[in-house]
Amino acid sequence: MKQLTNMIYPITIKLLAFVLCLQSQTSNAQKPATVPPAEVVAPDGPMEAVPPTSKCPRDRKLSTTLRYAILPLIGEIGDATITEALEVFIKGSPASRRVNALVIQFNVSGGTQADTAILVDQIIRIRKIMPVIGVFGSVKGPGAVLPVLCDYLIVLNPSADGIVMDWAPGSDLSDANIAQQIQANLSTITSSASDRPYFKNVLKGLLDPTVDLFLWKGSDGCPEAAESAPAGVDAIQLSSGKDSLTGMTGAQLVTAGIALGVTGGIEQIGTALGVQSWQVQVGVGEKIVQEIQDSKRKESDKLNLNLKDGFTAIKAARNLVGAMIEAESIARQSDPRRQQYQNSYSRSWRGGRWGYSSGGTDSWRKNCDSAIAAWNVVLQLYRQASEATSYAQKVAKELKSSPAIQTNQEFKSDVNALQAEVDVLMTQSGILTVKGQNAESSLQWLRANYNQPVQ
Repeated sequence: MKQLTNMIYPITIKLLAFVLCLQSQTSNAQKPATVPPAEVVAPDGPMEAVPPTSKCPRDRKLSTTLRYAILPLIGEIGDATITEALEVFIKGSPASRRVNALVIQFNVSGGTQADTAILVDQIIRIRKIMPVIGVFGSVKGPGAVLPVLCDYLIVLNPSADGIVMDWAPGSDLSDANIAQQIQANLSTITSSASDRPYFKNVLKGLLDPTVDLFLWKGSDGCPEAAESAPAGVDAIQLSSGKDSLTGMTGAQLVTAGIALGVTGGIEQIGTALGVQSWQVQVGVGEKIVQEIQDSKRKESDKLNLNLKDGFTAIKAARNLVGAMIEAESIARQSDPRRQQYQNSYSRSWRGGRWGYSSGGTDSWRKNCDSAIAAWNVVLQLYRQASEATSYAQKVAKELKSSPAIQTNQEFKSDVNALQAEVDVLMTQSGILTVKGQNAESSLQWLRANYNQPVQ
């Protein structure tokens, strides 16, 4: 029995723990659907009308006519586009109300178990409304569990080479603490997965690294799993193993009874399911995804523009500070007390008060005008530098509060760089404030003494 008839595919602890958690959620998925069923039931009969050709009595019965939408889920688990696309469909957008079945094209990878749990809940909610058919594609990482939740799994052209369901490497399954955590939820999982009785045996085999597990399609068309396979049955052998990558090809999924094989495209799935009329609602799912992507693109463009504006403000603030320092030097040199006319500001006591020569007074006023103009330049540059710094600070604060900071590492790095530049400018703000105050004080003095030459 230990001789391997097929490739050995160990599964990882992360996936196991997650499957246990997500299946426990399905026990809470038996509440009445919140979307009115009248919006999704086909007009030619109830949803549970005819059996599919897969012959498994446990399979979901389908309407004779399915008007299906195709929802492509492409990208990384946790991508807002994927999550929002399912949520929009659940809420019954005007486009999705025409359909009574959903075909999900899976081409997803990466992500976390928490992100995957959100998608799990969404798929379960959609199944309450209408049948969900999953199509490979490929799934890699924690998201590999998602297609298993669909009512039907379809592998297009199953003879093609390549892994379509791929688990990430995990921890040693023989770890006592890990095994205990998994066993604690085993009864909950198996009771909630009543439509998949073979699942208990699958878990049993995967929980014990010493047990080999065989998967095959029974004579009734239902998937079966046990530690040994009946003689003459074409079975897939899995070994839970340790610390290893694992995956299954499309052909193995079909042989194991987990998926149906269809030669051709999505338009051929109806025949495999035994549906009399398989009608695609062109563009429904694609439109949902496209609208979300367009919205995200606009949002991204806006964030990038704001980021660019922030760095532009930083550059402007630096240039203004440099110009202000230079202008301050010029303004100090323009002090009328330091000009060539300073010795001609002669005065004499006449009629009980000091009087100045007309030439000296005119020279003084002329030099005051030059100094006032110079200090006004300093003050203007100070205010502009302060405004540019404040704007950059405001932009950095707004960008740091954006949800994109949590999902886009490149964007997060750019925002952090902007914040660092703002911090440098803010360390100089005290000195700049003093320079601005000096400019205002100088202007006040010049205006107060405009008609009174001072030696």
